[in-house]
Amino acid sequence: MNKRMLFSFVVLLGMLGQASLSPAMEIKAAEDVFELGDVLVKDKGGNIGLATTVNTITVEEIKKRGAQSVAEALDFVPGIDVQANGKNTNLKLRGFDQVDVKVLIDGVPAHESYFGSLDLDLIPVDSIARIEVTKGASSVLYGSNTMGGVINIITKKGGKKPVTTFTTSFGENNTQNYAASHGAALGKFNYWMSYGYRSSDGFELSDDFDEHNGLTGLGTEFNEDGGTRDLSDFIKRTANAKLGYEYDTDSKVYLSFDYHNNEKGCPTHSYRYWKYNEWDQWQLNLVGQHDVTDRVTMKARMFYVDHDDTLEDVSWDEDHSTPSKKKWFETSSYDDKSYGGEVQAYVDLGPWSQLKLGMNYLKDNHKQQDYIDTGSNPGLRPQEEYEADTYSFAVENEILAIDKLSMIAGFSYDTKDPKKANNQPVPDKVDAFNPQMGIVYDVTDTFALHASVGKKTRFPQLKELYSKAAGGNPDLDAQQTIAYEVGASKQFNQWLNLSMALFYNDIDDRIVYKRNDQIYTNIGESTIKGVEFDIALTPIDKLDLNVNYTWLSSKDRADSSSPELDAEDTPEHKLNLGLGYAFDFGLSTFLQASYTSDQIEYDKKGNEIEYDSFFLINARLVQKLPMIHGLDSEIFLDVKNLMDEDYEESNGPMPGRNFLAGMTLTF
Repeated sequence: MNKRMLFSFVVLLGMLGQASLSPAMEIKAAEDVFELGDVLVKDKGGNIGLATTVNTITVEEIKKRGAQSVAEALDFVPGIDVQANGKNTNLKLRGFDQVDVKVLIDGVPAHESYFGSLDLDLIPVDSIARIEVTKGASSVLYGSNTMGGVINIITKKGGKKPVTTFTTSFGENNTQNYAASHGAALGKFNYWMSYGYRSSDGFELSDDFDEHNGLTGLGTEFNEDGGTRDLSDFIKRTANAKLGYEYDTDSKVYLSFDYHNNEKGCPTHSYRYWKYNEWDQWQLNLVGQHDVTDRVTMKARMFYVDHDDTLEDVSWDEDHSTPSKKKWFETSSYDDKSYGGEVQAYVDLGPWSQLKLGMNYLKDNHKQQDYIDTGSNPGLRPQEEYEADTYSFAVENEILAIDKLSMIAGFSYDTKDPKKANNQPVPDKVDAFNPQMGIVYDVTDTFALHASVGKKTRFPQLKELYSKAAGGNPDLDAQQTIAYEVGASKQFNQWLNLSMALFYNDIDDRIVYKRNDQIYTNIGESTIKGVEFDIALTPIDKLDLNVNYTWLSSKDRADSSSPELDAEDTPEHKLNLGLGYAFDFGLSTFLQASYTSDQIEYDKKGNEIEYDSFFLINARLVQKLPMIHGLDSEIFLDVKNLMDEDYEESNGPMPGRNFLAGMTLTF
């Protein structure tokens, strides 16, 4: 968008602000939350979620911030740091890598079975109703591999009234977005359908970017010359469909389908220039819940996830060349499949006790085929196949010990059973016993305390075990931690709410990649500790202020005789500020600012490199238009990196100032 278009849009906002408008746009029933997309049955004993920190991002908050992807929606959550670009988005949750975090879409493990993680920047927010982030000692009913926490992306379902929504927006570098959805109910049935398309030729770097900076400019491994960031283009297509049958309040069953089809470049790093020609992932999810009696509730889920992608080497021509490094492939194609299910039982043992039982099963299968057209033996490489089963059995009991004091105790028994290792020795089956407990004390109706401690285990992923190119090690041990947390929340009055949490993780056998040896290995000791503060303030009507701050210290030690080192790409300080105001004439404004400092990485010689601190400001304007014949509409303007800050993280220079303007219609 050029400056003249931007100026015209702002003037239009001001003119429309003087018009006589209808009441605020109603939140339609079609945006109802798909509650069966949650793993837990929240109304059957909910204090387990209060014994640790849970942050919920609603659809209203996603819209208010102008988030375009799940990664953008999560970046404002206390304890989370998202670093975009490169091959995949890098998310850290309280210092844990994303591979240590269980990511779900409607309760279904949504990961590439080879990596054990998912690029959250490729998941648009079009169909999302809520995102729940559970930290620390999450419920054992979530199953295995929840060491860093759980992120559940819950989508929308149809409501009682038919509702259709259409959104379109446009920005710089041919950026264009389109999204449409429709939902309704037919007797005891309801349905939801949505489709989205997003594309861009890439993002612009800051005008202050220096192509001769010696770190990310010309002649470096990034080889950036300014302007549009190399290989930052993308196309994202997404579809979501859901059909539900609710016989009564006691019995319901849903079949849902979620699909993502993407193409994207991988901004340059380490002299490797890659592009995803395809990145496809779809899942089927059949879930049902039934109250067997007044005291017994059963919930069951079956799912299938299919992931295919092809990564191509697109190295530059002679006019844009860089020193060559080891070429792994010309194309590399992955065919990943996961399927499994879960069964849960909730048993009401009376006013003092709620017993919960759970069983999870997951099969991960990975097939890979590389093509190389250089060297002494060019051609298509033999297909590689890896496979593993993961089981989890869980018991959890919630006890009301005394009035206002709840105790939660539980354990899970988790097992990983490797099945195929592509002509390598198949590792032995490994298991782990993971107990945990927590307490919640409601001191008053507005003041609550909580504490929790639990053992969590993360089994090695298929890549870490088997990949010859990336340093797989079949002798890896499972990574384990003891997670501690204490916290408090206080509602001072109607306009001030404060919450805080202190956390500590003592980690054994942390799985890391050793660059010098080019292999995954276990290191002796690691610790993660920190504190989070979250303040929500409404000092006057229609003015909302939110401030959160995270201090984090993550240390690694190879063995008892080795020095303690700071973990890479983990900011020590992160401060977020959100400020919103709604005017009487229908204009809503939102300003979001974040400050990030004290993060480092190590070069190939082991030398520490510290990134400069940076301060980012995003702004959003939304103007609601007069209702015409039942049509609700609004126009909006998003400005990211308002001050055009020139900054970098582990994957090189980040986006400069960029704009997006659009309109939403609802009828």
